[in-house]
Amino acid sequence: MEQAEYDDKIFLLTPDMGFSVFECYAKKYPMRFLNTGIAEQNTVGIAAGLALSGFKPFIYSIAPFVLMRCYEQIRLNAAYMKANIKIVGAGGGVAYGPAGATHHIIEDFAIIKVLPNIKICAPADPVEARQIFKQCISIESPMYIRLAKNNEPLVHAPDDVISIGKAFNLKSGDDIEIITTGTITYRVTEWLPELQEQGISAGLTIFHTIKPLDINYLDELIGTRKDILIIEEHNITGGLGESICLYMKEKDAKNRIRILGIPDKYSHYVGSQQLILNKYGLYNAPDINKIFA
Repeated sequence: MEQAEYDDKIFLLTPDMGFSVFECYAKKYPMRFLNTGIAEQNTVGIAAGLALSGFKPFIYSIAPFVLMRCYEQIRLNAAYMKANIKIVGAGGGVAYGPAGATHHIIEDFAIIKVLPNIKICAPADPVEARQIFKQCISIESPMYIRLAKNNEPLVHAPDDVISIGKAFNLKSGDDIEIITTGTITYRVTEWLPELQEQGISAGLTIFHTIKPLDINYLDELIGTRKDILIIEEHNITGGLGESICLYMKEKDAKNRIRILGIPDKYSHYVGSQQLILNKYGLYNAPDINKIFA
């Protein structure tokens, strides 16, 4: 709403996500809001028309629905056409844990990053989300932004500066570099004291931008030869970890790399996000020595 006041090209679309979410926006900007109903394919098509007419459309819905029901339209109308559409998916990872596997989204990085021309961001907290949103308005490119639900804990200081495409080093460490993305970052910050008790000095870097990768940061990390542990709330296949491993392989890096993520299976656990992450070993600090044994 803040940005729409100054930019009359911002247009918000949602496939049936209105109640208690967009009433204020819809009332203030009725000519720049459209609830398309449960018709995600049409939503992307409408957004493409708006984008090609000079608007800056944002599509918002629950992540698995706003991506998978309309994947062909995203591929052709957004990626192929390079249409300036921003797709915002809520409930990243297993944030909608109690709703079951239908509402989990553990494949989104994989299916979107294979599409040319689309950028991918996954904010770790509200500080990152706000800055990424403000920056993406001036970037004329299709983009997918993965959110969790709301009111996630802060990992940043309010004055931290976030730049799309550039990793953010949250903490320095001598023994190992932990790389995270998205809201699971907060869990990892809570591991750090326990890792210190294990005698491990761990650095922590946030890759809020999945695509394009910050290869300048990775080149610097290669030079340190530190062990690298990548943590993500995504299938271990096709996510951030896989992208980083591929780049490090191409560079013939000597760093040891491990990925902790969701196993390559659908969760049959129904419960809180905490419960599901705990089942998959992503809630409490891991035994680093065992991982790199």
